[in-house]
Amino acid sequence: MHPIRPLLLATLALSPVPATAQGQLPLVTDFHDFTAIDAEMQRVVATAAPAGACLSIARQGTLLFERCYGGYAVDTQVPIASATKWLSGAVIMALVDDGLLDLDAPVATWLPEFTGLKGTLTTRQMFSHTSGLPGSDPVISDDNITLAQAVSYIAANVPLRVPPGTDFFYGGVSMHVAGRVAEVVSGTEWGALFAARIAGPLGMMRTDYLGIGSASNPRIAGGARSTLRDYARFMEMIEGRGTFRGRRILSERAIDTMLQDQTGGVPVTSAPPTVPDPFPGYGIGCWMERVDGNGRTLEATSPGAFGFTGFVDRERGTAGVFLVRSLNQRTDPFADRVRELTREQLRFAGVDSYGGSAPACAGPLRARTTTAPLAGEPAFALTCENAPPLGFGVCLVSPSAAIPPLPVLGVDVHVALGPVTIGETVVADLRRAAVLSVPLTAVPPATLAFAQFAFLPTRGCTAPTALATSHALSIRVR
Repeated sequence: MHPIRPLLLATLALSPVPATAQGQLPLVTDFHDFTAIDAEMQRVVATAAPAGACLSIARQGTLLFERCYGGYAVDTQVPIASATKWLSGAVIMALVDDGLLDLDAPVATWLPEFTGLKGTLTTRQMFSHTSGLPGSDPVISDDNITLAQAVSYIAANVPLRVPPGTDFFYGGVSMHVAGRVAEVVSGTEWGALFAARIAGPLGMMRTDYLGIGSASNPRIAGGARSTLRDYARFMEMIEGRGTFRGRRILSERAIDTMLQDQTGGVPVTSAPPTVPDPFPGYGIGCWMERVDGNGRTLEATSPGAFGFTGFVDRERGTAGVFLVRSLNQRTDPFADRVRELTREQLRFAGVDSYGGSAPACAGPLRARTTTAPLAGEPAFALTCENAPPLGFGVCLVSPSAAIPPLPVLGVDVHVALGPVTIGETVVADLRRAAVLSVPLTAVPPATLAFAQFAFLPTRGCTAPTALATSHALSIRVR
């Protein structure tokens, strides 16, 4: 392929959204318009959550939208009910990272009071609602005992409904048992363990397990309380594949495990009424909302009975928190609509590509830039990140978003570019980045184009379909 320098290339810079004089973020920026989302949040307060509501949306650690309504503020602390499960799942995975806990070891390994078939329960089953235990029991709400006493009672007095691993039955009893396992393997009581492994490193100073229940017998599956900004920090870590502002909290493998269906496809016996049909799948403390053709989770959530919902969209690199305190049957439609509007608004998110790369073995290839080009400027640079080191690829540009076959370095690839496609070969450096500079001296304002990077397969990904590609950028000249 002969190098041809693209002539139409520009995009919108992704930069932190400035605050207004009142401390609120503006609804419209050069590349995002949150007017419809703001209107939806106002309807939440008007019809379903009169006390107040808050919403936070961030992309790859950059805050795009943060606003509270009614009587709520960013530090308003509310019980988050089952959104607790994601926090608790993170504690479990921290212990897995440490090598203290095996998700597939029988519970009797650490709690010998669990005997017989009940002793074969695994932490994976207990945190994906497939343990065979019932969903609820008054003992997990008893404020006068400890977690250890509650779990001893479960071992002696709460029978299995069905053999472990044979159906999905939503509830909190099994996670209560797993919480006690975490205490035993770590030698630390649950509240202190959560503070040390998750809340402290993330700076979640107003998050604890006193939303429902007691400090001595914390509700592992539903007892936390938190704030908009606290939980947003947690979601930033989830979206960041375990890192938070340069600090590793959980391993990438831990995050991938949390965001992968762990139910084994067993029949669903009991699930919350708001869970869609077909069943979306359940990971470690969170629901799978959307998956790709390879079963990789694109979007996950952890909603609570009071409407509080955290969500992450791995395809767009976004994370959000929808904070209310009401009945989720009333607020869930609004939360779903907010997520839908977020997907629409961030389809082409500033300068970063829409989604990751294909397939998974190629890695998260992304196209981006840090500049906001203007028509008439001498040059504009696109950067491809996470490319194969010293790998050969091509940057493709087109005025259309159609998907034709295109020969790239001898490999026929379908990419999201039009028939009038021009491109230039690029080579990644040792930092796994490839930069393409494009002249803008003859490009008029409002010109629309699309751009995409493609690289030859990395070692271990040798099939033609394994060519690493970013998703198309939506490009408009200013």
